[in-house]
Amino acid sequence: MMDNPTGLAKNLLVIISDEHRRDAMGCMGHPIVKTPHLDELAASGTVFDNAYTPSPICVPTRAALATGQYIHRTGHWDSAAPYAGSPGSWMHAVRNTGADVVSIGKLHFRSADDDNGFRQEIMPMHVVGGVGWTIGLLRDDPPPYDAAAELAADVGPGESEYTHYDRAITKAACSWLADRKSSDKPWAGFVSFINPHYPLTAPEEFLQLYRSDEMDLPVAHHPEQRPTHPELAHLLSFWDYDRHFDVERIRHAKAAYYGLVSFMDDCVGQVLSALDQTGQREDTLIVYVSDHGDMMGDHGFWTKSVMYEASAGIPMIVSGPGVPPGKRTDVGASLIDIAPTAASIVGAGQ
Repeated sequence: MMDNPTGLAKNLLVIISDEHRRDAMGCMGHPIVKTPHLDELAASGTVFDNAYTPSPICVPTRAALATGQYIHRTGHWDSAAPYAGSPGSWMHAVRNTGADVVSIGKLHFRSADDDNGFRQEIMPMHVVGGVGWTIGLLRDDPPPYDAAAELAADVGPGESEYTHYDRAITKAACSWLADRKSSDKPWAGFVSFINPHYPLTAPEEFLQLYRSDEMDLPVAHHPEQRPTHPELAHLLSFWDYDRHFDVERIRHAKAAYYGLVSFMDDCVGQVLSALDQTGQREDTLIVYVSDHGDMMGDHGFWTKSVMYEASAGIPMIVSGPGVPPGKRTDVGASLIDIAPTAASIVGAGQ
């Protein structure tokens, strides 16, 4: 993704969201979505138009991001196989140089009791019970699962457990950055938000930015337009989205998703403002990414888990010392690239 040939960046700030679809940003040319802070970050740095996740599922992706290795090498295939500190992570490598490496927010590893490589995990979210999501394991005859009904039912204005969590993450990240101001020690911060991950319950001030009657319908909305691949049909029967998402619900859901994107953008803006106010931005390489995208009803799917562009593609913006401003590149990039990028900044080796 990016090396540090000039040696200008002393610190690394990785900001990661959860389930942010690549095209849902103003800087990606979306005509409706409002992301002023990410747009400003993009203007100050480089946007990767062809960035991808190693897996369109949360837990495997986060293991790959940590280790810099692909899923087929680490064996973290699904959401019931969380990272548990091995193989070694880029965080271990950075920590071993003496730099301060801290996470704030969602990790989705096995447990805070494992040595995941951070000196400190602030407000970490790990998989439930150290096990994860076993009901989603691939099988010929999956058990009944009605999460699609809950996903559709939660659409609308309001606060959720996750928006409260992201507000707390924002506050903690700003405080942590303020504490770093008086230290000359290099640092790597991993600030991990959970939005715009469902539930699609968006704070009113952000939801009101979007009118549901202005939302277009998803790609291949009608069942007869969809591919007939048997595995996709198998997944659709498990999720059963069509039974819960009529046209009106689809439009409301898309508006709420965009509202959560704008809410997350506001959280990112506060963190970047704290970096500016503490005078550390000129020494810091900033990387904004998401763990995967969101189908938003395209081809009959919501959330992720499939290898369509909307699910596998991710936003990636890099800004900081030595990074060309206002640049777009079609060079392929991946979350795998964060590990060597981190190592190049702090001299931890590959």
